[in-house]
Amino acid sequence: MGEKADLRGKHVSSLIPGILLIILASQIYISLFSGRLLITVAAALLPILAFLWPDFLLMPSALLASVGIFLLRLLLQPGGSFAQSCQVHAPEMLFYLVDCVLLSLYLRRVPLRPVRPEKFLPLAGIDMISNVAELLVRTGVAAFAPLSLLQLLGVAAVRTFLVWATLRMLDAYSIQVLRREEAERYQRLLLMTASLKSEVAWMTKGTALIEDTMHTAYHLYGELRDSGAQSRQVEAALTIAKDIHEVKKEYFQIVRGIMEALESDIDSGGMELGELLRIMGESTRRTAHAAGKTVSLTTVCTEKITLRQHHYLMSVLRNLLNNAVEAAPDGEEAHLTLHVQSEGDELVFQVEDDCGGIPPRHLEQIFLPGFSSKINETTGEVNRGLGLTIVKELVEDRLHGSVSVRSEEGKTVFAVRVSRRELMVEED
Repeated sequence: MGEKADLRGKHVSSLIPGILLIILASQIYISLFSGRLLITVAAALLPILAFLWPDFLLMPSALLASVGIFLLRLLLQPGGSFAQSCQVHAPEMLFYLVDCVLLSLYLRRVPLRPVRPEKFLPLAGIDMISNVAELLVRTGVAAFAPLSLLQLLGVAAVRTFLVWATLRMLDAYSIQVLRREEAERYQRLLLMTASLKSEVAWMTKGTALIEDTMHTAYHLYGELRDSGAQSRQVEAALTIAKDIHEVKKEYFQIVRGIMEALESDIDSGGMELGELLRIMGESTRRTAHAAGKTVSLTTVCTEKITLRQHHYLMSVLRNLLNNAVEAAPDGEEAHLTLHVQSEGDELVFQVEDDCGGIPPRHLEQIFLPGFSSKINETTGEVNRGLGLTIVKELVEDRLHGSVSVRSEEGKTVFAVRVSRRELMVEED
């Protein structure tokens, strides 16, 4: 019962605004046959509403709208007595009823989506038949005069063209919106994949540490056992070795699962460098907006290549750009530049910012794990970020390149150098 009530509520909610729209649109018209036939915009709304609202009920809507139009005509265009006014305006109701019956039967067999010109030719015939039915009541057999039929055919053609043009624009707009949403979703997926790949690179390095720690714990157990240490200490060392072994197995399974998922990602065929830089720009703008910073990013690139290591490169550039956004001063506009140029067999990616620079004493340490110059002046807490350490690991271990930094006069420039052969997709 609850579901049926919800469905009825949805139908009613779609009926009311549609009916009101049809009634109001009926006041936009031109007169034909000495004012005996009103050609309104409302007739074109029926297929448009059916296209926009799949739940829109044509028959009830046309019935209620025709009654509403009739009453509004009596109110706004009274002519003589009440009986005379009814005689003048009542035939218009017949137009909407005939039009809606034929339109409903047609749309049951031929949906208007996707929008194609050939689907709209029968709509002109429906429009003309409905007008002939109304004119037949008003003028009798004179409705079949060649001149009258020619005029009604012209009206039907114009009104049908308006319907087609409107639906064509609406359909094109909906496709553009869908493509934009898909593009945004694709960008978020790429950024997430890049983030996961950078984390996997860091986790893969951690597997060696876990393995070494497990062996160290096991050797400690052996040494304690052979040296005649207390049984409690020997058992504790053995327990530690076993626990590390279990952690290692779980850790390896997690890393292996993530790597297998990333190896089968949808964009394994590569990415155009220009597309990657565009995604970096969108990501930087979102990051700056979320942080409440005013940041402008300029991208300079004349290279047109397809990248195969784009995930790692995205992680590197995103970390560098996000660091610049974090360093941007509050209340002032910061300027970032992402410059890509070719130097011999290498591609050089430079990320430059004017966010204050790095003190000379820190330049040699910024890539070390745990080092940070970001201090909370209120609490004294140091932000031990690993972003630049990850950048160095990815550039050197995954991309087999190099990363350097220079800072002067309040500006900082990071330069990432990678072989073109390492980055590019090999062509057949």
